[in-house]
Amino acid sequence: MKLDIFDYVYNKGLPGEWQVEECRLSQTNLIVGKNASGKSRILRAIHTLSELLSNSRSILPQSKSCEWHLLFDIDRSEEKTEYILKIEKGLVIKEKLIIGSKSNKPLLDRDESGKGTIFAKELDRDIRFQTDQTELAVVKRRDSIQHPFLEDLYQWSSSLRFYEFGTELGKNFIWVPPFPRNRELSKNEIKVKDARSVVGIFVLGEKEFGEPFIEAIISDMSKIGYQLSKLGIKVPSLINSDISAADSSEDLPHSLYIQEADLNSVTEQAEISQGMFRALSLFIQINYSLLASKPSCIVIDDIGEGLDYQRSSCIIKIIIEKAETGLVQLIMTTNDEFIMNGVPIEYWSLIERTPGRAKLHNIYNSREKIEEFKFIGLNNFDLFTSEFLLQKEGEEEAA
Repeated sequence: MKLDIFDYVYNKGLPGEWQVEECRLSQTNLIVGKNASGKSRILRAIHTLSELLSNSRSILPQSKSCEWHLLFDIDRSEEKTEYILKIEKGLVIKEKLIIGSKSNKPLLDRDESGKGTIFAKELDRDIRFQTDQTELAVVKRRDSIQHPFLEDLYQWSSSLRFYEFGTELGKNFIWVPPFPRNRELSKNEIKVKDARSVVGIFVLGEKEFGEPFIEAIISDMSKIGYQLSKLGIKVPSLINSDISAADSSEDLPHSLYIQEADLNSVTEQAEISQGMFRALSLFIQINYSLLASKPSCIVIDDIGEGLDYQRSSCIIKIIIEKAETGLVQLIMTTNDEFIMNGVPIEYWSLIERTPGRAKLHNIYNSREKIEEFKFIGLNNFDLFTSEFLLQKEGEEEAA
C-alpha cells in the first residue's frame, strides 16, 4: 500500500486547533519548511496512527481530539482504500474503512458507542459487532478468513519505520544477550521498530544475513566518506575492565564498535561521534528492514542533521536509491540547504504555515510554478528562501 493523501486535524474547533491541508504524497517525498512550520508534527501524526493501527500503542486516556483521514492507492481503483479515524479524550468516536472506488459502502463502520458493522467474506454479508470504545475495530476485528481486507492496513502500519535523525538513534543503548546463553535469540525479543534497538537489530541482521549485511553497511558508510574496515559488537571496555577472568563475556551487555581503515585500533560505540553514529545507526536499520521484510514506508525526520555538506548530500542520495530500488515509499523532512539542493524539486513539499494550518505545496497543486522556477536557473534552496511557491498570482509583479 502507498499512502497518497493524508489529512489530520488536532483539537478541531478548540483552542490550539492544528490541521494539515493538501498533504498529497508521492513515492519519494521531502517536506521542507522553516522551523516550527509543522514538518516534524506531520511525521509524528503519521507515525502515531501507524502505531495505533499495528497495535503497538494504546489510545491514551488523556488524548485530545485527533482526526485522521487517509487515502491509499488512489490510482488503483480496485485497491483504493479510505480510512477515517476520530478520537476524543481517549475514546474512538468514529471509524470507517472503504475499499474500491465503485462503491462508497464501507466494509467497516462503527460509531462512538463501539457498535458497528463489518463485512464477513465467508458469510457474504455485513455482521454487527461491539468493540470497546478505547480500541480500534480494524485491530480487534482482524481475521484473515472473515475480514481479509483488514490485513493490508495492518501490514502497512506494522512495517512502517520511523527515524528521528536529530536524536541519539540508540547511541546510549546497549544489547543484553538472551539468558541462558545457549538459548536461541528470538526475533520477537528485538523491537525492530524502535530506533533505539540498533545494537539488537545489528545482531539480528548478522545472524540472519551474515557478511552481506555487514558489507552493505560498510559500503554505505564508505559512500558518505567513512572508510570502515571492521564493524561488529563487543563488551564495552568500561564493563570488561570490571569482570574477572572467570566471567563469560557471552553473558554481558554488548555495544557496537567500528574500525576505520586508517586506524590500528577500534572505536567503541560510546566514542563514535554523534553525526557518524546517526549515519551508522540509520544504515544498519534501513538495510535490515529492506533485507528482512520490505517496509511499506520509511519516515525520517531532520534527515542529515549534524552532518557536513558532503555527507548530508550523499546520505540522502543513498536512501532515495534504496527506497526506489525496493519500491518503498519515502517521507523525509529537512530545512538543510545542502539537502534541498541535492534533492529534485519534484520530490519537494513546501509547507505554508498559517495560524492553525499547515498546507503543502508540491507537484500536485503547484506544478506550473515549479516548472516556471526551473527556467529561472537558481538552485533549489532559492525556491525555499524566496517563497516562490507561496506567492499568489500577480504578487511577483507587485513586488
